[in-house]
Amino acid sequence: MTEQAVVYVVDDDKDLREAILDTLEDEKIAARGFSAASEAIKVLDPEWGGVIVSDIRMPGLSGLEFLKIAKKSAPEVPFILITGHGDVATAINAMKGGAYDFLEKPARPQYLVEVVRRALNMRRLQLENSKLRQMIATGGSLNSRIIGRSTSIKNCRRDIMAIAPLNVDVLIQGETGTGKCLAAQCIHDLSARSSQEFTRINCVSVTAKNIEKILSGTDGKQSKNNGGTLFFDELNCLDETVQVKMMRFLEDGKNDPNKPRIIAGVESNPKDLIEEGKLRADLYYLINVANISLPNLKNRGKDIFTLLDYFISEAASRHNLKIPDVKIEYLSMLKKYTWPGNVRELRNVAEKMVIGLEVVLGEQGSSENLISNGYDGALQKFEVNLLREALLQAGGRKGEAAALLGIPRKRFYLRLKHHDLN
Repeated sequence: MTEQAVVYVVDDDKDLREAILDTLEDEKIAARGFSAASEAIKVLDPEWGGVIVSDIRMPGLSGLEFLKIAKKSAPEVPFILITGHGDVATAINAMKGGAYDFLEKPARPQYLVEVVRRALNMRRLQLENSKLRQMIATGGSLNSRIIGRSTSIKNCRRDIMAIAPLNVDVLIQGETGTGKCLAAQCIHDLSARSSQEFTRINCVSVTAKNIEKILSGTDGKQSKNNGGTLFFDELNCLDETVQVKMMRFLEDGKNDPNKPRIIAGVESNPKDLIEEGKLRADLYYLINVANISLPNLKNRGKDIFTLLDYFISEAASRHNLKIPDVKIEYLSMLKKYTWPGNVRELRNVAEKMVIGLEVVLGEQGSSENLISNGYDGALQKFEVNLLREALLQAGGRKGEAAALLGIPRKRFYLRLKHHDLN
């Protein structure tokens, strides 16, 4: 079955598993079988719109242990247990722990399908209601604001949805360009404070003289923010005196309903900032009630292409220009690039591509990097870059690329094959 299956059937008994799969498929319900809970856990997605049907007694992880894990990683996904006659009481207790329903062996096909359909319908309503709440709060779904399908970015969306409704302060960690301000804005928009102000504070401009006015919402440069949200960008840029005043504000305002929600962003690991004397430990522990860690773009896999497509389309629409043709060789280079500027840098690259400006990806290498590869490694890296550049200039046409380099076409093909660039 495909990964789009709407029912996961988990049972170590192959005959029973296949019988359930056949029953569901006869009713046009897409299903996928797993012989062990550990296999299903690997593909379980909190945004998945499906249902789990699992046996209770299995080697390795039992159905009850699987239920506990599933309720932590994908709490809203309906979980149906298959029980033997002696496990009915256990299954009933499991329902108190979050199971949707249970089926007693041997389950009548018609009853199995009925229970699964009810669970699928409930899951559909859950997702529709969640989407509706997001659209009401943000003017669009969270998926359309924090874009990507990688596991790390899905986890970020899940954490934002979980944290946003809670009346707690938040610490967001992520390198420059990963989207800390966007995440903070989404938390605000999905909270009960969404009708109040969201204000971004550049910590470099905060002093001991204006910090109290900023926190109280009476600073002349800031709009009144009672009950709203203040996002302190680069918290570690505050000097120690300001950090002390902010700490006192957080301690004194714990029970004040009009206190603005504080969200702070840091680029580095907070523990490192504390050791370097840039961030007070007591302030960190006060504000770190909830934590969100934004992934680097280089660790987000195919999200690079999803984001590039989005940014190119957005820029082309904004400038009223055509969408440029992006060569496959260039996409390969983008995938291998380290993206020190993260999503912000990728957005700028897309903008230049649409406008027609030359795109240079960061530094083109340094002597230190070459030397670290050794003599043979440095030569190999140089040749790979040379072949790629020739292909780019020739628009991917290998014959023209060989002519640009002044070498026979056969030799060019052999060097491509040698470096696995075909």
